[in-house]
This record gives sequence, structure tokens and C-alpha cells, in this order.
Amino acid sequence: MRRWLALALLALVLPGHARAEELVLALSTREVAITSTYTGAEVTVFGHIERDARTIARTGEYDIVAQVQGPTGEVVLHRKGRFGFIWLTESRRRYSKVPLYFSILSAKPLASIIDEDGRQRLKLGLEHFLPAPTPELEERDEFGFRNAVLRLRREEGALTENDKGVTMIRPNLFTARIVLPAKAPTGLYLVNISILSEGVPLRTAQAGFVVRKVGFDAFVANAARNEAVTYGLFTVLMAVLLGWMANVVFRKD
Repeated sequence: MRRWLALALLALVLPGHARAEELVLALSTREVAITSTYTGAEVTVFGHIERDARTIARTGEYDIVAQVQGPTGEVVLHRKGRFGFIWLTESRRRYSKVPLYFSILSAKPLASIIDEDGRQRLKLGLEHFLPAPTPELEERDEFGFRNAVLRLRREEGALTENDKGVTMIRPNLFTARIVLPAKAPTGLYLVNISILSEGVPLRTAQAGFVVRKVGFDAFVANAARNEAVTYGLFTVLMAVLLGWMANVVFRKD
């Protein structure tokens, strides 16, 4: 009995119980529909930081960092080399399970919120999801491919870092605006929201939404993926039919 009483008293005085903030999240939508007129979308995350009477007072303000991770896939890079008068593939790298969309949102520059060690712990950056260079590969060559992955992702709008993407409405109330590109990959998107104070992570919560095709676009995509033979035959027949109709319309007697 004394042992259980001592454990209960110890649990009450532990610092972790005295400094636990709670984070409540809500999304403006749980599903983004891609139609033939889709040119991009926005999803807003609403967050509220709850503190009870036992939470210790903070000397500094809260900082919010949002990490948006899209569905994973395979990325293949080819590097061309000149052999005489022609250009051929000199080497290639294949990266599997790489987030096809990645975004970091904050209310101010990330360097002023968290240091590099903390950024690595929270995996705030697509580079943390790429495999580290292996001893079998030339280090300089591998870093070249890693930098190419990051550059190409940025050019496609699939890798962004927005230090104005989070708006602090009140000290404990905020919004984060997620901007999806026109070529947003379909699948599950995970949103990890972290509360920090003076560079120290306090709490992380997760929410998610789905991007999927609907309507005729979804029908065509599903047919191409699940009924490849039927889809191929239908495509050939449609091409023959359209060619015959064009010949009839534009034929000169």
C-alpha cells in the first residue's frame, strides 16, 4: 500500500505532468477532390493549445511548426553523360518510399525557431527521408543525386517551406494554410503540428486528409490501373473510330 501511495505522489510531482500542453486540431476538409477542372487546392488547419492549472508558465511565446507529408512513392533520377556526339545515361539512382509532397509551415523563419539537431529529430525536411550515402557509393556522387531530388521537387511545387504559412490568431490559437499544387499526388496526407517554446518541442499532434480523383477522371484512372487489357483495347478502338470520323469529315471528293 505504501509503495502505491509513493508512486502516486511521485506521478503528481514529476515535471512532465506539470508542463503538458494539449493540442486540439481541426481541418477545413477531410477530402480534396480532383476533377477535370482541378488547378490546386487549399486546406486550412485550425489549432488550439490547451493548458490546465498544473501547466507551468512559459517565459516565451509558443512557436508552431507544421509538417505536411504526402503519399510516398518511387523517384528515379538519370544523369546524362556525353559519349562522343551523343548523350547517354551515365548513372542512375532509385529512391523508394519518398514523400511525393512535402511542406513545412511556420509563422517565422524556421532557423529562428529550432536548431539543426531539433530539426533532424522532428524530420523537418525531405532530406531526412532520403537514405544516407552508403560506403559503396562515391559520397560526392550520392550527394549530387540527393541535391537533384530536392531541386526537382521544389521546381515541381512538391517541396515547399513557407515561414508565413502559420498565423497566430491568439497566443494559444492558430491556423496553418496548406497549398496543394495542380499536380498533387493522390493518397493520404499527414499533417504533424508541433508546439515549441524557446526551441524545445513540447507536444506534437497529427491529422490527415485524402486527395483523390472523382468523376470521369477517376473512372479512367481506375480502368487503366485495374483493367489494363480492356482499357488498352478500348483506347485502340477509340483511336481507330476517331481516325475514321476525321477521314469522313475532311475527305475531299
